[in-house]
Amino acid sequence: MKCICCLSNKIILLHSGPAGCYSCERCGLIFRENIEEDDYFGRVKHHYQKTDPHEQVAESKLKFFRSALDYLSSQFEKECRRILDVGCGYGYFLELAQKRGWQVWGIEIMSGGARVAKKKLGTNSIFNGRLTEACYPRSSFDAITLWDVLFVVDDPFKELKECYRILKNGGAIGIRVRNAFFQKIIYRAHLHSHKIASRLSIKNPAVFHRYCYSSQSIYNLLQRIGFRHIKIINSPLTAGDPYGHASSRLTQAAKRMIYLTSRLIFGMSDGRWVVGPSLLIWAEKPTSNIKP
Repeated sequence: MKCICCLSNKIILLHSGPAGCYSCERCGLIFRENIEEDDYFGRVKHHYQKTDPHEQVAESKLKFFRSALDYLSSQFEKECRRILDVGCGYGYFLELAQKRGWQVWGIEIMSGGARVAKKKLGTNSIFNGRLTEACYPRSSFDAITLWDVLFVVDDPFKELKECYRILKNGGAIGIRVRNAFFQKIIYRAHLHSHKIASRLSIKNPAVFHRYCYSSQSIYNLLQRIGFRHIKIINSPLTAGDPYGHASSRLTQAAKRMIYLTSRLIFGMSDGRWVVGPSLLIWAEKPTSNIKP
């Protein structure tokens, strides 16, 4: 068994997380092994179609979406700039991008979500399926985004390699994933304070999907593929509590404290310690014709 990010074989069973999780001792990647792909994606699709409050989630991410578009729009000229959102859902992010003058494309595995996105955006440029099935031509896009997607795909290396292929030279990729370091800490904290949390009706906010990345593991993965100028920071937190982990006031207070603390640690460590709940990653495809 090898780590998909750093290729290390120093893999151990994770004791500070849910059963069936492994961790790479070298780069900190956490992953689940022996997951049946069809069954896993079936459960993921069922969650987002039947359980996930997607409208509330999109509203909670509005500030994040705007800040991401501010960054991307500053990197490219307004004329004919093209963006692909992988895992575009119901098209909320792409709707904002379209209003900013971007030509928008999307990938969505849920047929219902793809239909809504097409209707909302007034375009047929939403592909219902997986990225590798869309067969976009090489160097098609100025920017590609994967917001909270890379931890559920079956092969992150293959997914990012395809992103690299269809990005133009000098193009940018934006990724948001949960931070493995934070998820381990919050999982342990909830276990140790289980009685108090139960009285306050606080659900365990730690989430371990198929993959959970540390800043080092996602850096290694992107570098392996050929991306350069990799920047990893604490992702701005979403607003509110669309998943109902705790009371609204308690959640907002906790989020403010966590975000301010994570920014303080990030600054004091000169960007070495990224400890927030989620990581925001920006990277570029080199301007020369370097291939991964």
